[in-house]
Amino acid sequence: MEGAYRDKYAFVGEWYDNQASLVRRYNLFYYPCDDTIEMYDLKNRKTFLKRVKVTGVTLENFYIGSTLNILGRLVKITSFACEDTRAKLLKDMEVTFVLIKPIEANIAGKIITHLYQNGLRITKMKKSRLTADDVNYLFRYDVHDPTFPFLFEQLTDALVYGLELVGNNAVSNCAKLIGDRDPLKAEPNTIRALYGKDPVRNCVHCAPDPEAAVKDIEYFFPPPPFHSVRLNLTATLSNCTLCIVKPHALREGKLGDIMEQIDEAGFNITALNMFMVENINANEFYEVYKGIVQEFKGMVDELSSGPCVAMEIVAKNKGLHTAVEFRKLVGPIDPVS
Repeated sequence: MEGAYRDKYAFVGEWYDNQASLVRRYNLFYYPCDDTIEMYDLKNRKTFLKRVKVTGVTLENFYIGSTLNILGRLVKITSFACEDTRAKLLKDMEVTFVLIKPIEANIAGKIITHLYQNGLRITKMKKSRLTADDVNYLFRYDVHDPTFPFLFEQLTDALVYGLELVGNNAVSNCAKLIGDRDPLKAEPNTIRALYGKDPVRNCVHCAPDPEAAVKDIEYFFPPPPFHSVRLNLTATLSNCTLCIVKPHALREGKLGDIMEQIDEAGFNITALNMFMVENINANEFYEVYKGIVQEFKGMVDELSSGPCVAMEIVAKNKGLHTAVEFRKLVGPIDPVS
């Protein structure tokens, strides 16, 4: 029993200290027997956080590139801290990259649900408009394929969804779920067989191997300072409203269904981004409700409990007031009222 209590996984994490303008590095230890976390300050060589349970943080949150909300600090996992942890978790927590090509939002929603139901979690997601350079990079392995000129024409200046997925043997399993690049040759019930039309308009693209996946993820979701100049968001800021898919809905795999309902109800998703919200920022976002609704603290805690998805919504009918009509679709804040 004592041995199980001490068993742990070890990671290296980074937290950007805004006040000091410094990146602080830690060893993060996760104890699976009771879901507790401990942090050790690598620079000062002392314990930063004694062993404690953090709500919403479990083993599935620990993979290379993930961001954890640890008591209000957003800590990014950058590497394994020991070979034992690497050997145990590398395949179970493998990442891959998927690009959903220009397609109706309801079909994109079905694809997202299909991936989730087969054990792949979306951990990063963004809607962007591709440039010619973006297409050349993301499809660098296809430039000599006879279909590439048609693919290049289809995707240049097109709106796409980029996804980072995490799961067991994510690269190979994702490729199996997607199927042959020619939908007519794809296995039944694969994504391309279900929704693709031809080898160019085949709905999705995925990284061919783990190394390519890491490079594609770093390209599509660039860190500062490149995040402001490459693959920007696509907001129109005209007759629009904001829709936030909360962390609990993402954990329950409901994002795809929500996207389907939005599209089928007559609205476009014109921009989308998945990100983490610190507790202090969630508090500021909901400030108008402070002292007004008794659920205020719960609302703040929920929004900062994990990744959320923010969408810009625009009514397909330009004559409608988007915010008013979309509020009707969403319904009251209490689902049982």
